[in-house]
Amino acid sequence: MLKDLSALLAQKDLFTEYLRRRPCDLSVAAFPNVYIWADFFDFEFRRIEDALVVLARDEMGCFCYLPPLGSDVKESVIDECFRVMALENRSAAMTRIENVSEADLRFFPKEKFIWTKKYDEYGYDREVLSVLSGNAYKSKRSACNQFVKTYPHQYLPYEPVMQEHCLRLYSAWAENRRELFEDAVFQQMLEDSRRVLGRVLEDGSQVGIVGRVVEVEGQMVAFTFGYPVNDEVFCVLFEVTDLSVKGAAVFIFREFCRDPEVSGFCFINAMDDFGMENIRATKASFRPVRLWPVYSVTRRKN
Repeated sequence: MLKDLSALLAQKDLFTEYLRRRPCDLSVAAFPNVYIWADFFDFEFRRIEDALVVLARDEMGCFCYLPPLGSDVKESVIDECFRVMALENRSAAMTRIENVSEADLRFFPKEKFIWTKKYDEYGYDREVLSVLSGNAYKSKRSACNQFVKTYPHQYLPYEPVMQEHCLRLYSAWAENRRELFEDAVFQQMLEDSRRVLGRVLEDGSQVGIVGRVVEVEGQMVAFTFGYPVNDEVFCVLFEVTDLSVKGAAVFIFREFCRDPEVSGFCFINAMDDFGMENIRATKASFRPVRLWPVYSVTRRKN
């Protein structure tokens, strides 16, 4: 059962205000990202000096979900973050600051902190993806054209009455992925994503999440959801398709990049590849123009 998140929703304006003071292109740097993970973590927003700190708690302990927000990050604020976490955590491994951008590493000097790179998020030129022109995108363009010619289709806004259809499509897609990839981390990711999707479908529109679906002869064959990160970057959070419908994935990705809700942004953040080679190859094939590294930071032992 999805829990009541009205208290978290009430923090949206405060969170967004502090984010604007030091914008970031990572997918985590937007309130929708916090909101959709609230079935996994209990979030606390705490003001420390002139910064806003987002603490995340689960049965394992407490960590900072992202670096302190604000115009700058003072050493005293970081020290207080680690003090608060250390008081709560039984394991020193839990005492960390997650989702640190490369630009924000300057606040964590290497003589005091350990940087651990987790992954890269993939950034694309939205306008390029909206047209897929040139030899580099010949196969993508062909897949779109074949889909359009083969299937009588509709590209539609997501509506709440479509919720069960989305969940069924996700289940079928995830089952196919489970059979192909036995990696334990990937299998867990599929389960976690199902819970996140439930939150998105239930009330994602409350926090600015945009959803679109593609139907063929009245049957849903693809859906996608995303949200603005800042004035230039839009994050694609979900893209799920009926794998038997050739070209549906490329088609909905292209159409989403053309969508009036998305067309005002310069870049698409397609998030990371989960360490999976097949996902890496697919994301690389769309020719990213930026890679945004994401780090976890811990304090060195004295």
